[in-house]
Amino acid sequence: MRRYTIITMLVSILIMGFASYALAIPDFDNPEGPPPREDHEKIRERIETLRMWRLTKALDLDEATASRLFPLLNRYDKKRYRIEKAVRKDMRDLKRALDSRRMDELQEILQRIEDRHRELQRLNDEERAELKRILTPEQQARYLLFQYRFKRELREMIEKARRRHLRPLPPEPRD
Repeated sequence: MRRYTIITMLVSILIMGFASYALAIPDFDNPEGPPPREDHEKIRERIETLRMWRLTKALDLDEATASRLFPLLNRYDKKRYRIEKAVRKDMRDLKRALDSRRMDELQEILQRIEDRHRELQRLNDEERAELKRILTPEQQARYLLFQYRFKRELREMIEKARRRHLRPLPPEPRD
C-alpha cells in the first residue's frame, strides 16, 4: 500500500510538472503576446488529460463509470467552450461599442450576453442532472470539491505562468 501511495504521488507530481511547464513556456518570439493558437490547444489537451487522471483518482472511478463519465464531461466542456468563446467575442464587441459611443448597439450586445449566460446556466443544470444518474452521492460531493480545487489550482498555475511570461527577458550576451 505504501509503495502504491509513493508511486501515485510521484506520477501526480510529474503530471502537475508537465502541466505547469506547458503553461509556463514563454513565447520568446513574441514576449508581449499570448502563445500561438496551436499551443493553446496543446495546453488545453494536457490540462484535460490531467483533469481526467486526477478525477479518476479523486472519485475512485471504476472502468464502467469512467467510460460513461468522461464522454459526458467532454461533450459538455465542448458546448461550454463554444458559448464562453461567444461571450468573450460579445464582451469585445461591447467594449468597442462603448468606446466608440455606439449606444444603439449596447442593448443588443447586452441582450446577447445575457442570453448566453442563461444558456450556460441551462447547460450546467443539464450536466448536473446527468452526473446524478452516473455518480453516487458521495462521488457527486467529491466531484464538486474536485472541480473547485482543480479550477483554483489551474488559475494559480496560469497566474504563475503569466508572471513568468511578463518578467523581462535577460539581456542577450555580447560577443
